[in-house]
Amino acid sequence: MIPVTFEEKYYPAVKETVYQTRLSNGLTVSLLPKKQFNEVYGVVTVRFGSVDTSFTLSKKGLQCYPAGIAHFLEHKLFERENAEDIMESFTRLGADSNAFTSFTKTSYLFSTIDHLSENLDLLKELVTVAHFTEESVEREREIIQQEREMYQDDPDSRLFFATLANLYPNTPLAADIVGSEKSINNIQLNDLKYNFTVFYKPVNMSLFLVGNFDVDAIGKYFSQKKFRNLEDMVVNKEKLALQPVKETDSLRMEVSSPKLAVGIRGIGEVVEADCYRYSVLLKLLFTMLFGWTSNRFQNLYEAGKLDASLSLEVEVTSRFHFVMLTMDTKEPVSLSHQFRKAIRNFTKDSDLTEEHLDLVKSEMFGEFFSSMNSLEFIATQYEPVDRGETIFDLPKILQEITLEDVLKAGHRLIDDGDLVDFTIFPT
Repeated sequence: MIPVTFEEKYYPAVKETVYQTRLSNGLTVSLLPKKQFNEVYGVVTVRFGSVDTSFTLSKKGLQCYPAGIAHFLEHKLFERENAEDIMESFTRLGADSNAFTSFTKTSYLFSTIDHLSENLDLLKELVTVAHFTEESVEREREIIQQEREMYQDDPDSRLFFATLANLYPNTPLAADIVGSEKSINNIQLNDLKYNFTVFYKPVNMSLFLVGNFDVDAIGKYFSQKKFRNLEDMVVNKEKLALQPVKETDSLRMEVSSPKLAVGIRGIGEVVEADCYRYSVLLKLLFTMLFGWTSNRFQNLYEAGKLDASLSLEVEVTSRFHFVMLTMDTKEPVSLSHQFRKAIRNFTKDSDLTEEHLDLVKSEMFGEFFSSMNSLEFIATQYEPVDRGETIFDLPKILQEITLEDVLKAGHRLIDDGDLVDFTIFPT
């Protein structure tokens, strides 16, 4: 039995201590005990997402696979050899379980009040054991096609991914996370097996536990049980080859009011350690320009041209970053023009003041502390990093940020960035 020891990272702004270690097989384990809660949330995150369809292996060269393979693999791992759904085993232990695939990762999670060790065993099985057959793959293919059709019928989903496709044409970001009808049909049994072997390795995973548990007990658990340790093949994920954007586009669907998206694509790469702070800066900037506290929003709202549907999406990774505003509006052409102009001329905007920044920072600060009462929020938002900042650094980041920092972030995104708009009109 090899003892497991944890390094402590204290976050004074939230008065929390995260315990972290890297096991001998490469798995990163992070723990946040919160004794005042009854539940425990456990999340295993695999650094394998929808954009990872092309990669280079040290021994085999460039590998390319159909869009949607990470999501397909997420579905398949819940099926055991006897066709039983592993979710049923979580349920028998009184736990809830789920999974989701994003652009850059796949996460598997559970929440429970007791039987923590048994649930950890199930989570370990979920991401280390795969049972694939031609029959089960074909059966799952039909289920995923139905899921894809559901998203295709959702106007908000169509708006988001259609805009993203025009920001990143001919890249993996141009495809829905679930893939297209054609790409889903092209995913074969051997593709799933091979991608599982390449990406589902301890060195490419992290485990985060938050809630009512004992750190020493978890250390003892990991000293007795190990994740499998496979040959560490060097995997180099392909960079996105940026093509010219499609500046404006539209389609028609059964919607009661037009839907508009305005997106902007960043050009330069972002160092991983800077990603979280940069995303906070961009959220502050675009909230000041278009959020409900801005003069622009208030004027458009009072004129009946905009409503509370306005939402902001900021995505910052080391491989790509973008900002997208989506909204329902009866005047999409006019608002697109206004929003594009405001973004390009952001330095002259009357809402970019120290006073407004303080207001927006206070609002973000309040939302953050409110979210700290949700174990699910913490579990799904925390990402361990070797260097750089995490969600628990947000109070410190907000205290340090100045208006000059926000403006610099705006220049970094906007000066060389590419703008697009997409509209869904009623049929």
